[in-house]
Amino acid sequence: MAPTFRTFLPVAVRFSALAATLILAPAFSAANAASGKAHYAAQSPVSIGDAAVAMRGTDSHLVGTSGTAQDFVLYTGIVKNLSLLLLHDVKDDVQVQAAIKRYGFDKVQNSVVKAIRLAQATHSRPWSDMLAGIYEDRFEASELKSILVEKEASPHFVKLLDQQDAIADAVKRQGKDIYAAARAQVMSQLSSALKI
Repeated sequence: MAPTFRTFLPVAVRFSALAATLILAPAFSAANAASGKAHYAAQSPVSIGDAAVAMRGTDSHLVGTSGTAQDFVLYTGIVKNLSLLLLHDVKDDVQVQAAIKRYGFDKVQNSVVKAIRLAQATHSRPWSDMLAGIYEDRFEASELKSILVEKEASPHFVKLLDQQDAIADAVKRQGKDIYAAARAQVMSQLSSALKI
């Protein structure tokens, strides 16, 4: 069995899969397919139940009175979906696959994870602001607080699910420049680290 990249952000994967990653990956995938780039599909789709379990750790004291959309994006871990999108895209890149053949899977995986973590840190603020704006446009502050505090028991949780396609489209449009810069940074770092 061929080795696969292990997820390095397990909590973010769970909630992001529900609220952002699962809906965003196909949007970016379509863009990559249109440009002729292969895109790796999620290995194991995350169920709504898994996402709800991940949300159970969120305490109500984390929700502030201002910046509710920012709170929502930060405390749910949705902001980390940038890392997940990069991982799904970059790991099947032709150069990365060639590096695996040359240097071995473990060395490449370590380099990819390091590069993605750096890109996440570098682009986290603009990505977070972009996501917060999108959620703010679609939800009242009270709805986001309810989802954050009550999780799947919130009466607004269904609205979150219903808005997935609209959110994915908005992120595809509004996040494309941030994503492109983050991906370019990852590939540049990998080129230096792995001589690809």
